[in-house]
Amino acid sequence: MQQPRTIALLVATLLHVASAHPCDAEAMKACPFDGGKALGVCLNDPSKHEEKVEISAECADFMKLHETCSAEFAGGTCGGSAFTDDALLCLTSWMNPADVSEACAAALPAKEEAKEEEEVDEATLLKRARRKHARKKAAEQVRKLNEKNDKSAKPKKKAKKRKSTSSGGYGDDL
Repeated sequence: MQQPRTIALLVATLLHVASAHPCDAEAMKACPFDGGKALGVCLNDPSKHEEKVEISAECADFMKLHETCSAEFAGGTCGGSAFTDDALLCLTSWMNPADVSEACAAALPAKEEAKEEEEVDEATLLKRARRKHARKKAAEQVRKLNEKNDKSAKPKKKAKKRKSTSSGGYGDDL
């Protein structure tokens, strides 16, 4: 009973760590009560640190990015995402590229190029073509069946209502 709960906590922790921003470890130690813009101010000023922390190279780069892109984080689309897990996502995906300054765009990490489609051997191409043909044939059969069913289905006539010769509800059941 205890083991599934432990595994669930471990998975949740790993997911959180995997999605955390580069300064997350430093933030937990140096500025545990700050977030967003306040976290950036705290990390940049060692006198505000709760505990002495050495800033990693990744975190330093993340801090430089925020300094360079301060106008983008000041308001608008990315206004509330400074020093959050969504900071890079906001700058690269949510924000219109025309609204990102040249300096900020240059500071952003390069986008991964789309992977080129692998070369496929003839057997795989033939298999794909057969499957595509079978799908088309099945779809055509379904269309024909539907047309046939639509033609054979006649609209049902409504049943006529009977006139009730009730005596007020007494003795009708007899």
